[in-house]
Amino acid sequence: MRTRAGAAAAIATAIVLGGGTWSAVAAPDTGQEPAPGHTATRTTATTATVTLLTGDRVTVTEQADGRTAVAVLRGPGREGIAFQQYTDGDHLYVVPLDVADLVPTRLDRALFDVTGLVAAGYDDASRSTLPVIVQSAGTPSGSVADGARAGGSGGKADWAAAGLSPDRTLESVGAVADGLPKGRATKLLAALEAPAAAGTAPAIDRVWLDAPVRSLDADSMPQIGAPEAWAAGYTGEGVTVAVLDTGIDATHPDLDDVVVGERDFTGKGSVVDGQGHGSHVASILAGSGDASDGVNQGVAPDAGLLVGKVLDDGGSGEMSWVIEGMEWAASSGADIVSMSLGASEYTDGTDPAARAVDALSAEYGTLFVIAAGNASEHGTIGTPGSASSALTVGAVDDADQVTDFSSRGPRAGDHAIKPDVTAPGDGIVAARAAGTTLGDVVDDSYVAASGTSMATPHVAGAAAVLRQARPELTGPELKAVLMGSAQPTGGTVWDEGAGRILLPSALAHQVTTNPASLSLGAFTFPHESVSAGTVTYTNPTADDVTLALSIDVTDQEGAPLEGAVTLSADSVTIPAGGTATVDVTVDQGPGALGRYSGALVATGADGSTVRTAVGWYKEPELFDLTLRATGRDGQPHTGVSLATVMNADDAGAYGEFLFLEGSETTVRVPAGTYSVAGYLLTEGEELGLTEATAALEPELTVTDDTTVELDARQALPVSVTTPRRTDQLAVSLTDQRGDTLGNSVGSTIMLEGELPVFVTPTEPVTTGTFSFVNQFTLAEPVGAGEVPSYTYDLLFHQETAMQRTRFRADASNTAVATVRYSAPGPEAQLDTVRPGWAPGHFFAIALGYPVEPGTERTEYLSTGGVLWGHDVAVMDDVDLQGFLVGETVVPLPRERLAERFGGAVLSTRLGTGGVVVQAGSTLFAGMSAWSDGGGNGWLGFEPETRLDVWQDGEHVGESAEGYVELAVPDGGAHYRLAVAGERETPWWALSTGVSTEWEFTAAPVAEEEFSYLPLLDVAYEIEDLTLDSTAPRNAEVTLRVSHQTDPASDGAAGAAVEGARLWWSADDGATWHAAAVSATGDGTYTAKVAAPKGTSHVSLKVEARDAAGSTIKQTVVRAYKVG
Repeated sequence: MRTRAGAAAAIATAIVLGGGTWSAVAAPDTGQEPAPGHTATRTTATTATVTLLTGDRVTVTEQADGRTAVAVLRGPGREGIAFQQYTDGDHLYVVPLDVADLVPTRLDRALFDVTGLVAAGYDDASRSTLPVIVQSAGTPSGSVADGARAGGSGGKADWAAAGLSPDRTLESVGAVADGLPKGRATKLLAALEAPAAAGTAPAIDRVWLDAPVRSLDADSMPQIGAPEAWAAGYTGEGVTVAVLDTGIDATHPDLDDVVVGERDFTGKGSVVDGQGHGSHVASILAGSGDASDGVNQGVAPDAGLLVGKVLDDGGSGEMSWVIEGMEWAASSGADIVSMSLGASEYTDGTDPAARAVDALSAEYGTLFVIAAGNASEHGTIGTPGSASSALTVGAVDDADQVTDFSSRGPRAGDHAIKPDVTAPGDGIVAARAAGTTLGDVVDDSYVAASGTSMATPHVAGAAAVLRQARPELTGPELKAVLMGSAQPTGGTVWDEGAGRILLPSALAHQVTTNPASLSLGAFTFPHESVSAGTVTYTNPTADDVTLALSIDVTDQEGAPLEGAVTLSADSVTIPAGGTATVDVTVDQGPGALGRYSGALVATGADGSTVRTAVGWYKEPELFDLTLRATGRDGQPHTGVSLATVMNADDAGAYGEFLFLEGSETTVRVPAGTYSVAGYLLTEGEELGLTEATAALEPELTVTDDTTVELDARQALPVSVTTPRRTDQLAVSLTDQRGDTLGNSVGSTIMLEGELPVFVTPTEPVTTGTFSFVNQFTLAEPVGAGEVPSYTYDLLFHQETAMQRTRFRADASNTAVATVRYSAPGPEAQLDTVRPGWAPGHFFAIALGYPVEPGTERTEYLSTGGVLWGHDVAVMDDVDLQGFLVGETVVPLPRERLAERFGGAVLSTRLGTGGVVVQAGSTLFAGMSAWSDGGGNGWLGFEPETRLDVWQDGEHVGESAEGYVELAVPDGGAHYRLAVAGERETPWWALSTGVSTEWEFTAAPVAEEEFSYLPLLDVAYEIEDLTLDSTAPRNAEVTLRVSHQTDPASDGAAGAAVEGARLWWSADDGATWHAAAVSATGDGTYTAKVAAPKGTSHVSLKVEARDAAGSTIKQTVVRAYKVG
């Protein structure tokens, strides 16, 4: 594994769209910048952390105002590693640059999809391992090989040498699956980059995320002609079909005699269906209908089922479970495999699951019938349904209209036709597994459900019926017959493939085509050539067959395409037992842009037809935009080169984050005004970064093939001076380009250390907006292991053009913050993270820097409208435990700020730590049991806060995760809200038990009204409290009682505070002593605590009330230490 030592870079790309489609970061709802000097508390901040394959931890925090902060905490020994960050759609990716050249060719991009990892439940709070599929080298794509066993080296693979203990062997794709302990992939990455040697780790070709897979959730039998097939004696008898799903309820009357084999792949130990999906689809396929006197009989009631439980009782699983299930089914003799499942990734059919389908189809002749998915839009065919050999199924309703939910083609990447066919999938009544409630319950025996999941077993059952009638047909031939005999229902081939299956036609169908559908791919601009494909007809009968040929094609709007498509013959005669071919040729020039859909129809003398779906995509007017990188030495740049390209007229028309291949990369873009922001990173002989350049071309016009020179020789050095001596810890450069529609794209490169940085000056833009930010993190020069007593966080922004590269910080453009860092426990480690947002920017990235607990220092902050956040990560020796989330502030010049992190008293607070709000007649409460003595809210990664709600004395809500939502009755109600948390670890030894109760009233407000309820809040100040949260035995305690207020408002809320009481305990709450409390005005109270000698900790108990009858009762065990 290569290590770039000496400097680290974090590269961030944020896309903020107001109305486009290339977006991941939404702008704040208010559309307003905070006013200078105004503090906006992050009352609804949410956070999640994932550990990447490389061991680096990425935490994403969504602020209440819509801004996003990304904190990167590097793994052990990775201090010199750079990071690329970008968004694609609504997914955020963070890729360490030492492995970036392996993504996506050898490392699955999904391994670095932070959004996807969190959504899959692969975040650090949800699991301690990262599931991966490791494919060995030397395994032919799409074939069954022994690569998984031998690692491609011909001998026995030593997977332990690669840091793996494989859970599963996936021979169809030459791979193994393992749950890799997070942060333990060093050996795997080394094996990926090194050739295999005897007795060492196997040669590894690629590492994939073991992606999550989920189930894809009427009188449908006559719709596909099943009764006619049954009447002819075809019921699937003698045919074996595998159903890979959530298992089966073999006690159901419809399913009690269909299972001929079973296997569990989820670890449950049985195939009992605890979710209901598998039983439902199994009964559509082969149910007897006994529980309904035959009314709900399946398509192939006499077929035998192999049941593979590849999804757990929650309807989810991992892709390796599915692949292993497919291998078992094919090797166990399944003629057909029915799979009503899929992953959310839309692939081109080269991912592991799709490759496994193709390999097993070729090896065993098995037909895999797979759901298309329920994503509705074009281009949303998920894996494994994206496999070329799969018979991929969409859904129609009872009127033969493609359902709104059914996924549509084309296949991602190559514009191939998918789905292949459709079948009924709307409101299908089938078996209800015992104890489950999938879909709409009909009665004890049946439920109705909708989805391509329901359509798929219709097709698998039809294939079983056809296989019984014609046992000589292979899987590909079954697919060809079902497609060639399908009935068009008015949709395009991208909606319905060949059409809705029809069993009587399939049973009468003899002639088949190869391919079963003709995909001609994408026609590239300027559409001056021709495209052609060949269709081969096979006649299995004893007589010659003559077919008249015709082809009809329409454009995306349904208009016929005239004169552009020709056939090599208007008829073919296929000899008995032989084949004949016809060529289809398309002139790319005529016709509108977009998707084309049609069918090649072969008609026999008896009027029977063989239909072959035909489709292609005619791309719009696109030109080559070439980016060419030149280093400061005048030679082609050989280091890492990155670029963001955006259409400045409409970011939704084109936007992409690129790695330049070598020193040059070409992309295809439509005509228009463009912005290019390139970053050239230069490396030394030992792969350490030595300098970085931002080469900017924020406005250029593309009307033809165009080359952009990213020339580092045109860049100027960036520098900053400060009144006090400093060393540079980090420097970052950010560009943000806005289009004419209010959408924007931003890129950031952040580099650690005293690294030279250069930027090319630009002219003012005339289309859209442009801003550029230079940001510096500086600190007092200190020796190794010493803590600086002052730091500078400086951010300078320029609008319209980038023309300044030299900056100065002084009292006229900085504020001064005095910051105290304390630890909640003796073994806690702290990292400080301070993201900064320039005006108009809604995305920030910051590296975490260690800070010694017990430190007090001065931190200088830029002013000029800059919004600063401040969070502190709390860790033990191994794991990140959570964040103390500070307030955001827009400081004023010469303003003095005070911040405290991690110290006593850690108690339940409203504002940064929790919120109780009302919208119309709905009340929401979200709480953490802890905020620190500085008012910073705790966001941890384990469920730690219990919340209970009583309404007029009745317990109406509870949560182990600190969040409840409930309705407020028309006449209003009296509420009691209780929050409690307990924690005692070496990294958290204060406030080991916290409980708070509020009593208040609430009444419905207007539906459009959003209000913060004026609950009471208590803040503590302890006399002479030290940085390790220690106070004298006889310490004065000050209570500041206030109300929760809207953070966007400076106005007070709530009735007057009428009184407060305080008790203290020297024995962790076993005995309480009342303290004399004195009111000093404005809700402030003081009291003396007189703890006896030998006391280690003081616990506190408080009660307060206001004139409206609202109360608060709070207990904090071990509130502070005594010394």
